[in-house]
Amino acid sequence: MIVTMRRMVKILCLLSIFLLFSPGNDLFPEIIVKYDKNGNKIITNTPSPNTLFKKPKKVKKGPAALSESIPQRYLVKIKTLAQKYKLQEKLIIAVAKAESNFDPAAVSKKGAVGIMQLMKATAKDYGVKNRFDPDQNLEAGVKHLKYLYTRYNSDLPLTLAAYNAGEEAVKKHKGIPPYKETKTYIKRVMKYMGLHYTGVFGSRRSTKIFKIITKEGRVIITDMLPAKFDGVVTVIE
Repeated sequence: MIVTMRRMVKILCLLSIFLLFSPGNDLFPEIIVKYDKNGNKIITNTPSPNTLFKKPKKVKKGPAALSESIPQRYLVKIKTLAQKYKLQEKLIIAVAKAESNFDPAAVSKKGAVGIMQLMKATAKDYGVKNRFDPDQNLEAGVKHLKYLYTRYNSDLPLTLAAYNAGEEAVKKHKGIPPYKETKTYIKRVMKYMGLHYTGVFGSRRSTKIFKIITKEGRVIITDMLPAKFDGVVTVIE
């Protein structure tokens, strides 16, 4: 077999690379495959403990992962309340998570108390004797959510706005109040539910048209935003 000079040079180069990076070589003892903090793969022979990390674990996202961090007794209570008041479990879970992170002893600067962050007036309306009692607090909070959801004709963002800022604020601004806290709250709760809200915040027209893209790719155009769906929501002005 005749080996040309060019081919010989190529073979020698490949052999050199192999020898340099072989496990027994003193100069390059081993090839290390690791991941940086963003999950990018790094192939190197000079490890740096300050910059290299283990392969990141897959993090569960969405309502299912959220439920895993909640005490079982609260999940059981929420399931019962969801059936009783005909509300979605993940809506209740998302609101409780956003309000207090399920801390029954939580107290806000404005005086809201407990898991569902009940104000004194709201607690009184629903017959709550002890706002720090998790069962009483949860049930009153769910009742209030149901009331708001019915009042605002199943408009989920508007329901959440009223729960956060109050009905008077919604009435005053004729829709979702332009408060940064309320805007952030709506997005956070819907994110916990596995939804992404990209609607326009501000004054609400007498009728809003919603465009919903489901997980299956179906497009739904409606003037009522339902609570029971999974997908991306936009508002068509």
